[in-house]
Amino acid sequence: MDDEAETLKLLDGVAKKDERQFAKLFTITQKGVFHYLLRLTKSYETAEDLVMQTYTEVWKSAKKFRGDSKVLTWMMGIARNLAMNEIRKNKKLESELEDDPVSPSDQFSHCEKAEKLQVLEAALNRLSCEHREILDLVFLQGMGYEEIAQMIHIPVNTVKTRVFYAKEKLRTIITRMGIEKDDLL
Repeated sequence: MDDEAETLKLLDGVAKKDERQFAKLFTITQKGVFHYLLRLTKSYETAEDLVMQTYTEVWKSAKKFRGDSKVLTWMMGIARNLAMNEIRKNKKLESELEDDPVSPSDQFSHCEKAEKLQVLEAALNRLSCEHREILDLVFLQGMGYEEIAQMIHIPVNTVKTRVFYAKEKLRTIITRMGIEKDDLL
């Protein structure tokens, strides 16, 4: 059974209020949902709270799933709506870190993989919420452009444009940090 068939079967069980099916669905999907929310909100505590809200809503709304998208896309849409509501309520989550002082690192090329990932994470955190979200959905969640367009209610060409500008902005931030593109490989 493929992943989508499995999650669809689990969601069907959730719609019937089967707690074991819900626990399985949570176990196989919560990590991706959490990381997506963490990248959007830049707050571990907020992301944790939003994960619980997301799965509460999944529990309540499972019967409403129409099958117009993948189960995970539907769940991420719920998570996104909750996150955007939280961001609107709490403007400090929306503030960008782009103007934070950044010191160049001439020892970056000698960093271990974990350190490089930390630097990349710091650069990603300097992106706007919109740009972090689009890069997360494409590169970390592995969603296709059409799937993203459906989830966040924008045209496919807008998704492509956002990906392009988000990558450009990330490249600029990394350069301002004194890091060469090849140093990240």
